[in-house]
Amino acid sequence: MAFHNFLVTGANGMLGQDLVTYLKGKGYSVTGLSHQELDLLKPLDELKRTIARYEPEIIIHSAAYTNVDGAERDPELAMTINKDGSRKIAVIARDLGCILGYVSTDFVFDGAQNIPYTPEDRPNPVNAYGLSKYYGELMVKELLDSYYIMRTSWLYGVHRHNFVQYILEGARQGNPLTIVNDWRGSPTWTGSLSHMIEQLVTSGAFGTYHMVDEGAESKYTQALAICESAGLSTNHITPASYKDFSFSARRPIYSVLDSGTLATPHWKTSLQAYLQQYFQQVSR
Repeated sequence: MAFHNFLVTGANGMLGQDLVTYLKGKGYSVTGLSHQELDLLKPLDELKRTIARYEPEIIIHSAAYTNVDGAERDPELAMTINKDGSRKIAVIARDLGCILGYVSTDFVFDGAQNIPYTPEDRPNPVNAYGLSKYYGELMVKELLDSYYIMRTSWLYGVHRHNFVQYILEGARQGNPLTIVNDWRGSPTWTGSLSHMIEQLVTSGAFGTYHMVDEGAESKYTQALAICESAGLSTNHITPASYKDFSFSARRPIYSVLDSGTLATPHWKTSLQAYLQQYFQQVSR
């Protein structure tokens, strides 16, 4: 499908910033709206007026409440933003005749299986954040016929502090790090995800998809690979069980996603691209 006018919500977020930059680089007309410009807590009519003035053909809804432990402490706020806010965006997309792409998460699954989750697997969130994002998916499905639900996981990018940056900073400072070794997931760079999103939403193949870089790691083995790729020592990194940590929110122990036939790079290839971007940024 040929689109020219994109609108991206959450444009000041980690994914949103990379996605806006990527789409503009591909020649699209892109409007990126930050939380300050499009507050999902505002009334529907106000949000609709804001979006309508840009006449988008497709909305990529990446805005979300993403603090997993914070959501456990304030589930009402997470639900208001991720469920009710997504319902508002879906209503607006329907009323304006737009296609909607909704960015979701691996946390819609419970982590009980030990093979990669496919889009056909039944969601069963184990925390408030995952539940709020799953309800957001349901709002999109209920209100729209033409939509993309795009689940991703373990995101990192240069525009927000993230796990990769945490590991790099700890290694460069020589800080001892104790990292969970019994969670497994699909580390995914916002740069490669931006490419996947553009390829999918212009395909016309509506539905629910998993969009992650290829490969699966524990947080511990991911940390080792990060240091090795950056030429840093791993001597300061110690593995531990998630049971040794205290988190407000339960996490799915296994949340590896199967991207099916989507062409995705290996996560270590994406990591190299991220590291180049990261070190260019910190050297300025």
